[in-house]
Amino acid sequence: MTISMARDQYDLLLEYANGRTPDAVLADLQKKIDFANGVKRFFLFIRWMETGGAPPSRIEIGLGWPPSQQFKLRQDRAIAREDVDTVLRTQAVRPVYVTVTNDELGVVGWTELDSWDFQLNA
Repeated sequence: MTISMARDQYDLLLEYANGRTPDAVLADLQKKIDFANGVKRFFLFIRWMETGGAPPSRIEIGLGWPPSQQFKLRQDRAIAREDVDTVLRTQAVRPVYVTVTNDELGVVGWTELDSWDFQLNA
């Protein structure tokens, strides 16, 4: 796949690479370039606990989950159960109570993996 962008977008990307542009500007740029090129991105936030481990302490909405027990999956095709299983196989040790959401902030919509509808992405 070839991605095209305007010269000013390319310059902005270079500024970001040199540390002169905030992340929010880059996220907006990506959305514009994706839209112009017909690219659709898919996202799933995955969290789990480890068998035999202590439950994470001080869990608050959107905060406190151990980074080692979560993964943000992004790709340019629909996410399938096999994609999540691959993440768990490569990122977790002995995962249990796996939950997912399509909320990028990880605040709402947490659903047990076995109840997630991959066809509806919900």
